[in-house]
Amino acid sequence: MSAPRTVTVQTLDHGDVVLVEPSWCVAVHADGNHRSGIRHGGAEYAATVDVPGHGRVDFLKANLCQFPFAEHGSRDVNVVVEIDGEHPEFDSAGLGDLAAAITSHVLYGLLPLRARLQSLEEGGE
Repeated sequence: MSAPRTVTVQTLDHGDVVLVEPSWCVAVHADGNHRSGIRHGGAEYAATVDVPGHGRVDFLKANLCQFPFAEHGSRDVNVVVEIDGEHPEFDSAGLGDLAAAITSHVLYGLLPLRARLQSLEEGGE
């Protein structure tokens, strides 16, 4: 078994901070920030769609995230999801609620709208 991977980050308020790097972290830890701003970030996952006139567009970008020295809020690993320009963090229960809301929107909003649009496109009223 190998030793945990560590990284050293030069901070403005605590000098050199040595921390254990989680196996899922792919973030670059830049020097020159405050210790509380050190962030572990995982690989990003996004839904992608072809938008006429814009090409491929990513939305609902999500990744694992942790602020191990957070002064406010949680130091736990969460999932951050880009929604309307914001980046709220979700625990597993909250992420389940988000997935249920998205699924419900698809089943009861988007797919019925698609069916109605197809009917209109075929000359229906």
